[in-house]
Amino acid sequence: MQKIIRQLIILVVVFFSGQSLLAQNHNTIISHDSSTIPPVELETFEVKASRQKDKLQKLPMAASVIKSRNVEQQEMNSLTELSSRVPNLFMPDYGSKLTSPIYIRGIGSRINSPSVGLYVDNVPYFEKASFNFEFFDIERIEVLRGPQGTLYGRNTMGGIVNIKTQSPLDHRQTEFSVKAGNYANYKTIVSHHQPLGDNLGVSVNASYVDRDGYHTNEFTGQSADDMQSISGRVRAVYEPTQNVTVDYSLNYENSDQAGYPYAVFTDSTNNPKDVNYNRQSTYARKMLSNNVTVKIEQDKSIIKSVTSHQYLDGSQRIDQDFTPASLLFVGQDQSQNMLSQELYYKSKPNSGDYNWLFGAFGFMQFMDKTVDVDYGEDGVNAFNLPGPMSKEKLYDQSTYGAALFHQSTLKNIFNSGMDFTAGIRFDYESATLDYEYNTLLNGQTIPNTEFNNSLDFLEILPRVSLKYQISERVNIFSSVSKGYKTGGFNSTFERKQDRTFDPEQSWNYELGFKSRYYKNRLQTNFTLFYIDWKNQQIYQPVPSGQGSMLTNAGRSESKGVEFEFRGLPTTHTEAFVSVGYTDAQFIDYTNGKEGEDFEDYSGNRIPYIPKYTFNTGVNYRHHFDYDWLDKVKFHVDYRGVGKHYWQEENISYQDYYGLLNSKIAFTKDDITFSLWGKNILNTDYQSFYFQAIGNSYVQVGQPALYGLRLDVQF
Repeated sequence: MQKIIRQLIILVVVFFSGQSLLAQNHNTIISHDSSTIPPVELETFEVKASRQKDKLQKLPMAASVIKSRNVEQQEMNSLTELSSRVPNLFMPDYGSKLTSPIYIRGIGSRINSPSVGLYVDNVPYFEKASFNFEFFDIERIEVLRGPQGTLYGRNTMGGIVNIKTQSPLDHRQTEFSVKAGNYANYKTIVSHHQPLGDNLGVSVNASYVDRDGYHTNEFTGQSADDMQSISGRVRAVYEPTQNVTVDYSLNYENSDQAGYPYAVFTDSTNNPKDVNYNRQSTYARKMLSNNVTVKIEQDKSIIKSVTSHQYLDGSQRIDQDFTPASLLFVGQDQSQNMLSQELYYKSKPNSGDYNWLFGAFGFMQFMDKTVDVDYGEDGVNAFNLPGPMSKEKLYDQSTYGAALFHQSTLKNIFNSGMDFTAGIRFDYESATLDYEYNTLLNGQTIPNTEFNNSLDFLEILPRVSLKYQISERVNIFSSVSKGYKTGGFNSTFERKQDRTFDPEQSWNYELGFKSRYYKNRLQTNFTLFYIDWKNQQIYQPVPSGQGSMLTNAGRSESKGVEFEFRGLPTTHTEAFVSVGYTDAQFIDYTNGKEGEDFEDYSGNRIPYIPKYTFNTGVNYRHHFDYDWLDKVKFHVDYRGVGKHYWQEENISYQDYYGLLNSKIAFTKDDITFSLWGKNILNTDYQSFYFQAIGNSYVQVGQPALYGLRLDVQF
């Protein structure tokens, strides 16, 4: 607690020091009378992910919106930096872009399909391997917490993250940005928006990232996590008539990184050793996403069609034992093609006391994967093998899905301002896996296992909510919804019963309060939630320790509180606070059978779920009348992550830690020069932990980062 208080004091000192610097020559600053309330208020956000474009403060569910200026102020480069900025959202840094799961309110999945959905410009991202991409030209990020299965279906039982990029119809400018920091961290962005008349706009964006990495492999003397990435986006919006909009976007990324800066970890002392393994580990990825969205507006209704495609090709090379010994080296090549089509027909927002939506969704996903496991000289001795050998596993998986969904809202049902919403989704999915497993020994291929399995899942996902708009600025809401995540095939298994895992379901109960007051200068949101779910899909090492799989727990629960505050204490200052508390634990979970290997984890906390998340900070700006300076913007924020355990036994854990970040930007005309810092107190923490081959491993979090940034608009 003393550490937390000390860091909060530093945050306050940094902020007011910034104000003092800006006020040193107060005669040149546009003044304001702090004793009166200036005519300024918090902006109002629409939440497009709700499908009815509800206002954030009137939406009957817990949601957060991060606008483009917040992304810029906080130097957010990817989804991992959302962690703890949104209440009860946690996204560990796993050391590569291959695995980037999101946890919300205790719900998440380390491997296989995600439990939190991601949409980027209407394209569904079904694979976690596609989650970690570079941010540029972001218009907004919306986070809806709690199950979104009624409108979004599969694998959204924790919530969804909906990202929108800048529309070329809304901007006419060219932007250039270059950033340089310690650890040879460089990023360049070029963006051009060009409206071509009143009804056509085109934008072209490109980003290049190059960094040396933050961790050194002591064995090789090379960086364990350097990265180069190039990304591009083309988007065109065409409005042939006043009622028709055609929106096309194409996104591409090619990244190559040394990854997995994992160090052997001593559980008894809770301390890591140095990163020290004998073979370089890497992950390279090519990803292409594109979609066409057509919207047709009628007098009282809207028809919308979204056709999307995503291609991903990834190649992983990893020293599986992460020690100087030559035990295991694994190569994995994966390619994915996903096609989806969504069509829905809805009433226009606020078109009367009855709003409705009918929709249909279908997708096809094809995945090919090859996994090669090579045993080195030390591996031959450690595992009592007959000689140098390798294993080859071939996966050919096809998944098809279809859904029908509906949502109705009755307004002013019992009293003015009281709305009742009910929705339902019929979700079907079918998956087929062709699997082949061979051993290569002394130049010969020895077949081990070959099979073809099919799985079918059918689920009904209801949701009901009740909202009472007490006044124009205050409302309360409650909701009950069912969450669902499909079952599937394990990539690694050693027993027949471990080839597949079952779906998990949950019932979610939510009660919330939203308000805006003091002439729209203050905003508070408060939510209570309770989640009761069964057959939770739990990450487990396979019996030999050479890989991981999913198994189903008996029953778990998660309950907690979320609080968000935004305020404008002065014309030039914006303050914000968000707090999330999650108590997620196993209610009935035993691993193994009665006997020697039987373990009962009932009552233990679920791994990878922080007890709480905390984020607070301020944005401060001042205008000047200097010939060489127009404006200064100052940002500081503090992010705290509560204690969380790394495994079901609840032995190893990461204790509470906090990260202090800051940025100051100087603007003259169309040129902005910034100084930024992240984790400026150089807090030590562990961002990831796992067990394999009898050892425990961790990845140490990023150290103090700082640098410069130059932005130019033309």
